[in-house]
Amino acid sequence: MQSSIRHYAFPAVWLAVLATGLSLGHRMPDADATAMISTRVGAPADPAEPPPFLARSPFPAALTFVAPPPTELDQVAMVTNRDFTGAHGRFAAPGNAVRRQVRLRAVNPRTADELAGLFREASYTLQDVRQGEAVPPIKVERVPEDLGTKDGTSRKTLFITALLPVILEVNQRVLVERDQLLYLKGKLDSGAGLVPIERVWLEQLADRYDTPADNLDELVRRVDVVPPSMAIAQGGVESGWGTSFAARTGNALFGQIQAVGQHAVSVSWKPGAGMPQPFANVGEAVEAYVLNLNSHPAYAAFRKEREAMRQRGEPLEGFRLIGQLARYSELGQSYVRFVRQLMNENNLSDFDKAKLSSF
Repeated sequence: MQSSIRHYAFPAVWLAVLATGLSLGHRMPDADATAMISTRVGAPADPAEPPPFLARSPFPAALTFVAPPPTELDQVAMVTNRDFTGAHGRFAAPGNAVRRQVRLRAVNPRTADELAGLFREASYTLQDVRQGEAVPPIKVERVPEDLGTKDGTSRKTLFITALLPVILEVNQRVLVERDQLLYLKGKLDSGAGLVPIERVWLEQLADRYDTPADNLDELVRRVDVVPPSMAIAQGGVESGWGTSFAARTGNALFGQIQAVGQHAVSVSWKPGAGMPQPFANVGEAVEAYVLNLNSHPAYAAFRKEREAMRQRGEPLEGFRLIGQLARYSELGQSYVRFVRQLMNENNLSDFDKAKLSSF
C-alpha cells in the first residue's frame, strides 16, 4: 500500500449530502453534524522548514510577470505578496497552502441571510452568470453556521454562489503562473538562458508543485486550472453543500484529511492521521484543493487528460475531467457517477466559462 495516496470522501460526509437532497427542489432532514468527524488520531509532526534559498534571496519580491494575453487574463488579480510558511507538499496542509494578497473584497457573513443580502447588494445571481454576466470578486471567508437551516434550493444556491468567485480567483492566479512558466519555457527552448530572478521563481514554483524544476513539460502539465463545475460539485459532495461540521467550523470543504501534522487553525477536533484538514478560510481550502489535484501522484491521469484537451484546443470541461478522479474516493467509479449526477442536476457545467470581474 502506498502511504502517500489519500482517500477523501469518508462515508459520514456522504450521509450529509444525502440528508441535504440530491436536487435543488427537495429538502431532507438534516443529519447529525457531529457524526461527520472521524475519531482516528495519529501523532502530530513538526511542519516542514521552508527551502533555505527562500530566506536568503531578495529576488522573488522583485519578479516582473510577463503580460498575459488580454483575451484570456484581462481580469487577473495580480500577486503582491507571498507568505512562505512551509514547504508545499502533496497533502496541501493549511501551512502549505499558497497565500497571497489580491484585490478581492473579503466578506465574513455570520448568517446565511447576511450572505444572501451581500449577494443582493452586489446584484450577483447565478442566473446572470449563466447568461454571460461576470462574477463579482466577492471572497467569502467562511461558511455561515446556519446554512443548514435553509431549504434545499436556497442552501445549494448560496453555496454555489459563494464558492464560484473564490474558485475563479484561484484559477486566475494559477493562469498567471502558467503564463509566466510558458514564457520561461519558451526562452529555454530557444536556447536563451534565464536571469537569476527567473531561476529563483522557477525553483519556487517547482517546489510548490512537487516536481523537479528541470522537468518543464511535467511542470506545465501541473500548473493549470480546475474547472469550476468540478470544484463546486466536489465541494458540495464532500461538505454536504457547506453544512457538515468540518465545513462550518474548519472550512473543510473538499474532504481533505490529514496524513500527519498539526492544525494551523483552532478547531474542536484533535489533529492526526485521518482527521479532517481545517483551513483558516474558504480561500485557503480552495487553494489546497487545486494544488492537491495538481501535484499528488494519484491524480496524474487527471492532469494528463487536461493536457490532452489543451493540445486538442478543447475547453476544459469538468464533467469529462471528473472521470479521471476515481481515486479521490474509496468509492471509485461510484463516486465519479455520483458527482456527475450532481453536476447534471444543478447545471454546474454552465460555470466552466464564467469570468471574474473587477470592482
